[in-house]
Amino acid sequence: MADAHLSFSLQQQVPALIASIYEASLEPQRWTGFLEKFGAVLRSPGSQIWANDFAQRTVDLDVGFGSFGATQGFATAEMNSFAAHYCQCNVWLEDPCLHHPGTVVNSSALFSDQKLPSTEWYGDWLRPQDLFYSCAAVVDVQHDRSFNVTLLRSRSAGEYSREELGLVQQLMPHLQTAFSIHRRLYRTQALLNASLAVLDELPMGMVLLDERAQVMHRNRRAQSLMQRSQLLSETGGNGLRAANPADDRWLQKAMRECVATGLSKAAHVGRASRFRGLAGQQLQIMVAPLPIRSSPYGESCAAMVLISDPELGIPSLHEVLRGLYRLTLAEAQLAQSLINGWSLQEFADRQGVSIHTARSQFKSAAAKVGVSRQADFVRVLLTGPAMLRWQEPAQINLA
Repeated sequence: MADAHLSFSLQQQVPALIASIYEASLEPQRWTGFLEKFGAVLRSPGSQIWANDFAQRTVDLDVGFGSFGATQGFATAEMNSFAAHYCQCNVWLEDPCLHHPGTVVNSSALFSDQKLPSTEWYGDWLRPQDLFYSCAAVVDVQHDRSFNVTLLRSRSAGEYSREELGLVQQLMPHLQTAFSIHRRLYRTQALLNASLAVLDELPMGMVLLDERAQVMHRNRRAQSLMQRSQLLSETGGNGLRAANPADDRWLQKAMRECVATGLSKAAHVGRASRFRGLAGQQLQIMVAPLPIRSSPYGESCAAMVLISDPELGIPSLHEVLRGLYRLTLAEAQLAQSLINGWSLQEFADRQGVSIHTARSQFKSAAAKVGVSRQADFVRVLLTGPAMLRWQEPAQINLA
């Protein structure tokens, strides 16, 4: 067991190092702090977390949420020259078969110490920095790429002892867990960023609400429509309020009901209303629930508020809606009008048809979409693939 080979003084450092590893897994900027502690314990002034590609003979030293890169004790110029050229001269990387995931490697076992001084790697990169020995935790290997935590020190400090290598090995499972956490957080963040980017491209304002009906996110269109109309605003406590008291009472009730529906505490609801200002401005507001699963971690989105300006409208989606949902031209025109915030009566008046005809067209279109309520019909269309295919005309600019 590695623990048996650790001296008492080294063993005392293990808890603090483990804590530092997990702190860094959640906050990437702390990897440098971990390297400082790790290097101090093993008398190693230079250390780095990096990825090596054996097939391409390149390295990845980038620092960022999606990367494991971090360095300590090296100047920027030194790391740049390493990435640009000297990584290809690194004799410790000549045999990828010696770098297995979960193992600790040391330079003396990777390449002869006697032959090292005659190499370009030592003469041009290690020697100017007074470095000679190295040890590395090969945390993972994927597709010819190894992910490593590497320490370097001078010849006078001596090669890494069995006790020191044992300490690195003891930290290995924690490093592997931390790297896995780091990757999952990065993937989650990447998916979140992609989802929010899609929301920002929608031609409809969208506000997402949590279980307490507090604003979790609003896309650019929602923010623009709220600012232009002054009919709707976000409070300092992240609540959503309407300027008109009557509209606000409707909004608060609708949000409470829809949040409760999302939490499976009430019957399915969805509400729509038209907000009007004294200067003639208008906003069509629809509040709809989003079914969620309870989770002990983090927040969940329980409802959404969809915002549109009936006077501006959304560019034609007739062909997209007909193709996706097999709507007739009349049904697609009706769907487009509802998306734009019109009521059934407004659609009937503008099309010159009876309200009975408009209702019949809606019933047929809703059945094809798989819903029966008008609020659900609009919500499905607004959150479905049709919204990803719209083309905004140049003369409309709400961003």
